[in-house]
Amino acid sequence: MPDSIKAVLGGLALIVASYFSAPAALAQEGDGQAYIIQADDTLWKVAEKYLGDGNRFTEIVAATNARHAADASFLLIQDPGLIISGAKLWIPAVGAPPVVAQPIQPAVPAAAPQTSTPAAGPTGHIAFSFWNNSPERCTYEINIIDVPACLKDGAACQANRRIFVHNNVSEPALSPDGTRLAFRGWGEPPTEDSPYADCAKALPARYLANTTLDGTELRGTGGFWEDSHPDWSPDGKRLLFDTGRNGDDIIRILLINADGSGEEDLRLAGQQPSWAPDNERFVYRGCDVSGNRCGLWLAKAIPAKAWETGFNMLGPVLPEPEAAHPDWSPTGEQIVYQSPAAGSWDLYVINADGSGKRQLTSDAAIEGLPSWSPDGQWIAYLSDAGGNWGIWIMRADGSSQQQLFAYDGGIYKIPKVVEPYFERDWLDEQISWSR
Repeated sequence: MPDSIKAVLGGLALIVASYFSAPAALAQEGDGQAYIIQADDTLWKVAEKYLGDGNRFTEIVAATNARHAADASFLLIQDPGLIISGAKLWIPAVGAPPVVAQPIQPAVPAAAPQTSTPAAGPTGHIAFSFWNNSPERCTYEINIIDVPACLKDGAACQANRRIFVHNNVSEPALSPDGTRLAFRGWGEPPTEDSPYADCAKALPARYLANTTLDGTELRGTGGFWEDSHPDWSPDGKRLLFDTGRNGDDIIRILLINADGSGEEDLRLAGQQPSWAPDNERFVYRGCDVSGNRCGLWLAKAIPAKAWETGFNMLGPVLPEPEAAHPDWSPTGEQIVYQSPAAGSWDLYVINADGSGKRQLTSDAAIEGLPSWSPDGQWIAYLSDAGGNWGIWIMRADGSSQQQLFAYDGGIYKIPKVVEPYFERDWLDEQISWSR
């Protein structure tokens, strides 16, 4: 198991087993009150406590769904036996007239076609990074390619390829509007006798930062070299990232404004966060607060105090410890991720409620670091099929797999494992697709 995975799973086991939630009952009104679901709640228990009879849980279902129709912050209860910690219910007052339950419409899968019009080809730009092992470079570099150009032919792809002006940067994340690039800066080699001292001149930043695509308007975020895997909020105003800055072998998830202000601790142990299109939830790789049930989890991007560990967790998506690099569709409730469960690293898609898991790739080669297209119809990913690393794309159903760009010598493992990079591999990187 890679060291980065061991650090997360091992560190999570150290986190405090018990946690304190936000107050369960919130503001009251004449006809009822809001309620935050606790870790061991069932609708029966909530109805028994607040309405005096567990059989009245159906009244909570009807009242909560009615509230959801006007306020999306309330949970839409499609299965009364499946509620998630941290979600919000509406509990009607004991003497309030009953709400007439409306039939729940089945959700339309995100990948289902909305019209009979044939889907257009993929558009936008894909950013990725690798270690350029050329003696004149020997640096991490970020490349940005134009998808339609690369689909046309190799010459057009190269003509429209942008090599980011700053060197020694990796883990790129394009902003939703495609105008800015967040990345991890590695800084300059620390000593004159470093094997990389004479490589391409590095950006001095040794922390997360973001700039315009031409490398100007540098904004530092985070401030620690251990900060990694930035992900933009859908509105482009905030970034989630993970960090091992505390030095206790626990990787945590933090939230920060895109201008570098307002850093907040979410009190969550985990890594590789990816925003949901609602600008509130995200999926990440982690475990429960006791370090168990490791896999993919959902949480809300709500800052927490030291005694509120876990209150913003919404529940598990997939109890599979080695599932990694989840990416939430920008247009729906589907999450793509990578897993070695079938014997090699392959890609899978699953609904945010844990249903509908499907395997998308089955090649013996590596397929990983998935990233959705802006329209949610395509997925970009990394593969070493044929013995050469490259960027591939496929439709959201796993069809039409094709190589978009070949690295032609670009690698991931650092030739000499020294500071500031130490030991890294492709598992530590990420891909981003934006407009």
